[in-house]
Amino acid sequence: MAAVRKQAASATGKRKQPGKQSGETAGRSVALRIAEARGLFSGPKTKHVNAKVPPRLFDAAARRVGTTSPAVVITAALAALATEDELGPWLARNWGVLADTPPELLDQIEF
Repeated sequence: MAAVRKQAASATGKRKQPGKQSGETAGRSVALRIAEARGLFSGPKTKHVNAKVPPRLFDAAARRVGTTSPAVVITAALAALATEDELGPWLARNWGVLADTPPELLDQIEF
C-alpha cells in the first residue's frame, strides 16, 4: 500500500512535506512550519542519519508527530532543535531579577 502511494506521488511529481500526513497541514508542529518558512527544507535531501534510539523516546515523539515514519519523526525533532526559542531559558536564568527591580525604574519602561 505504501509503495502504491509512493509510486502515485512520484507519478504526479508531488512529494509530501515533512510532517504532512494525509492533509494534516493544520496539525503540523510550529517547529516544522518555522523551519519551512526559514528555508531549512530547501535543497536535496542528501544527509543520511542512522542511529539507535530508546524505543520509548521514539514512540513518544512519534505520537506527538502523528506518524511512526522514522524520517518524519527525526525531521520533526531536528526542526524543533533548529528553531528552538530562547525565551524560556532566558526567563529561567533571570527568574526573580525583574521582581527585584525598583518600581521607579519599571515605571520608566514603555510597554
